[in-house]
Amino acid sequence: MEITGIGGGQTALALAVTAGVAYTGLGLRQVLGWRGNRPPGPARSWRWREAAPELPPLSVLKPLCGAEPRLYECLRSFCQQDYPDFQIVFGVRHADDPAVAVVERLRRDFPEREIALVCDSRLHGSNLKISNLVNMQAACRHDLIMLSDSDIEIAPGALRAITAEMTANPAVGAVSCLYVGQSTAGWVSRLGALNVNGWILPSVLLDKAINGIDCAMGAVLLLRRAALDSVGGLEAVADHFADDHEIGERLTEAGWLVRLSAHPVTTMVNETRLSDLLRHEIRWAQTVWVTRPFAHLLSVVCFLLPVQLALLALAPSWPGALAVLGYILLRLGLVASVNRRFALPRPDSLWLVPLRECLCFVGWLGCMTRRTIVWRGHAFRLRRDGRLIPA
Repeated sequence: MEITGIGGGQTALALAVTAGVAYTGLGLRQVLGWRGNRPPGPARSWRWREAAPELPPLSVLKPLCGAEPRLYECLRSFCQQDYPDFQIVFGVRHADDPAVAVVERLRRDFPEREIALVCDSRLHGSNLKISNLVNMQAACRHDLIMLSDSDIEIAPGALRAITAEMTANPAVGAVSCLYVGQSTAGWVSRLGALNVNGWILPSVLLDKAINGIDCAMGAVLLLRRAALDSVGGLEAVADHFADDHEIGERLTEAGWLVRLSAHPVTTMVNETRLSDLLRHEIRWAQTVWVTRPFAHLLSVVCFLLPVQLALLALAPSWPGALAVLGYILLRLGLVASVNRRFALPRPDSLWLVPLRECLCFVGWLGCMTRRTIVWRGHAFRLRRDGRLIPA
């Protein structure tokens, strides 16, 4: 009986290592084959500008809530864009929001930039971010609308590059961007950035390669007003937690093309406590678990190291130990490749990778134990259709 148990444990370990190696190897292949690039900055020659296509006016909508770390630097990166005609609309729910002072500072530092500030507490659904955006639409003047989170920093030529990808094809209704994580504090935020760079980013690239579908991601989401109106506008997703994913799904069903830009942006990872980071990541994972449970179960192949270590402890063997070591080295190679291929300004620390994978598994498992989420201090229940119900 004992021999059978050991043999079964070794077989299970072999399967876990094989699955992990296969997934990580495919992710590594996509990262190494990625042909994207950073958008050209204003320092490029005049010839690039002369060759650039005519770009339409653009409205950038930035919903704000509180004074987050590096908020000024992130918002400033949008004000510094070299784009022929664009406005930036900031929105808060209350006039005493600390982010208002940051917007006023931007107005002083960039008097030539068209900056609007909307203070409006009206609610249009359970998603407070979408309610904020709906209120901001009244100040939006143009037919190209870019939605962007407050913690996003972009390169100087990003607006030109991203908009050119949409205007190249009138059937494109949305363009979104890959994002890389940048820590703003200590080792906890470094773990959060590592999750974005070492797990989320390769998974997005691999999903695109396997399914042939570009997903809509809310870090930066450029929309045609006509496309957005054709699926009911922002009001149609005002109760959805994963509003960016829902917009992308609706646009695809309506016949519009959704494209993933070749130009990544940077998202700030601000958590300083491990409990806050885990709550944030479990909240992300809950969206997939509730709306696509089978896909969530399959995603365990992304972080099998804890399973491998447990099986190795139950059925120890030198071949098993070497197999697990080989998997860890492959995962380290994937993270190192992301560091290099995406030219991360703060490369992720490889020594944190095993711990990060174990935390990913905790988040994957933890999201299946609850149906309520706490978002911006409000408690909600998440329905199977992705809608938020106040709890």
